[in-house]
Amino acid sequence: PPRIPQLGRSAPAGAERERFGSAMPFELPLAKDDFASDLLHWYERNRRELPWRSNPDPYWVWLSEIMLQQTQVKAALPYFRRFVTAYPRIEDLAQADINEVLSNWSGLGYYSRARNLHKAAGEICRRHGGRFPQTFDEVIALPGVGRYTAGAVLSIAFGQPLPIVDGNVRRVMARFLRIESEIKGKTLEQLWETLSQCVASPEARRRASDFNQALMELGALVCTPRNPQCGNCPLNRTCRAYASGTAEDLPVRTAKRKVEEWSFHVAVASRGTKFLLKLNQEESFLRGFWEFPRVSCQEEAQLSDAFGRVHGIRLRKTAGLSTVRHQITFRKLSFHPFLAELESPLPEEGFAWAELGESAYPVPAYVRKIERAAASARMLPF
Repeated sequence: PPRIPQLGRSAPAGAERERFGSAMPFELPLAKDDFASDLLHWYERNRRELPWRSNPDPYWVWLSEIMLQQTQVKAALPYFRRFVTAYPRIEDLAQADINEVLSNWSGLGYYSRARNLHKAAGEICRRHGGRFPQTFDEVIALPGVGRYTAGAVLSIAFGQPLPIVDGNVRRVMARFLRIESEIKGKTLEQLWETLSQCVASPEARRRASDFNQALMELGALVCTPRNPQCGNCPLNRTCRAYASGTAEDLPVRTAKRKVEEWSFHVAVASRGTKFLLKLNQEESFLRGFWEFPRVSCQEEAQLSDAFGRVHGIRLRKTAGLSTVRHQITFRKLSFHPFLAELESPLPEEGFAWAELGESAYPVPAYVRKIERAAASARMLPF
């Protein structure tokens, strides 16, 4: 798309611009105030009722933004309600045991989000007296917070006119402006600068919270990744991709990371209502969670030796269970569980007999899948 010269632009100001600088913005096909007005009128009529909108407390907004990274609203809502019930204040989250936090997060995925959330809550209590900070530099310094999240919280909770670029906004603007290159590097900086100027316009500035949420909501409800509802879009009169019939071709997509396929044998040993769990202390996915002992797939005849070598325990297989499949980001996981009896003492550390659901022993979602598969096959003794 064409670009406008920088003549007449005000100098970059504020911590956000000082940190990231500025780039030549894209030229909008209409006035910035009209762009904001079209979005805001649509948002007033179509926005979803969400907890953090009815109560834009900075803690709630921050929690929602962290949960909605890589997670759809529908999936995140029950976790959000669970968290604000368990930890009504930032101080409650900071004081909670990390195992309990991970247990409440279990099933939502991307577990580094929960760890960073817990660390950031501690920092907010130590450095800011339990009150969410209100400057860009203070917010972006928190663990797990980047440029987007800082701008989202400060604009939504405090009304500060800061730009945001998440996946939804990127898609809306790539189509609206007909950006036909990957949105990264210089192009991404141009987009940030464009939105920085948009949110600073008078119409958007006085409603910065609604303006940013309107952009995200449009991407979530109308300007969707596939089959966008262009006929219902408030921007369709000026959208360049709609005019050229290229909406579904944009944004230009980066090559996806190749999916890895992993396979494991999993030992399900129980005593009464308790299961034998092993703490995953490896520097890999699911680190910090308790799991059924597992080993990379081996021949059946080698299973006993493999569990002895990897976990230092001796097990006897008593029955096989159906394969359980699970996906975590770019990993497709196949678990081949079997019922087992422990035939040796446990090592002193890293193992526990525990009921699934105990907050001290957070388990990942695949463990629950195996438990349900065993229960439905009536293979468990309870």
